[in-house]
Amino acid sequence: MAASAKTVVDSFREALQDLLVPELKALRVSVDSLRTEMHLRNDGLQKEMQLRDETLRAELKLRDEQLRADIQAGDAATQEMVRNLSQKLDFAIDIRERLAALEARLPRQ
Repeated sequence: MAASAKTVVDSFREALQDLLVPELKALRVSVDSLRTEMHLRNDGLQKEMQLRDETLRAELKLRDEQLRADIQAGDAATQEMVRNLSQKLDFAIDIRERLAALEARLPRQ
């Protein structure tokens, strides 16, 4: 009876292995393929993020350069306005001094 119990257990074990082993192997293949797909997607996402990062950096650099150019142009325009105002002020002071000199020559009434 012990031998027949052993045979039954061995038969049961073989039946389980015949049923489970192929399924486990199929599951392992599925898991491996999913891992590979996840790695590929991850690599693709990393490349896409790097590309977006590089694009964003280039755009920010371009905006920064444009802002600097705008500031320099505004600064140059402001300096030119200050020069023009200074010249006008010098001209007004000169006219005032001439007017004062002419008024000093006129007889007082």
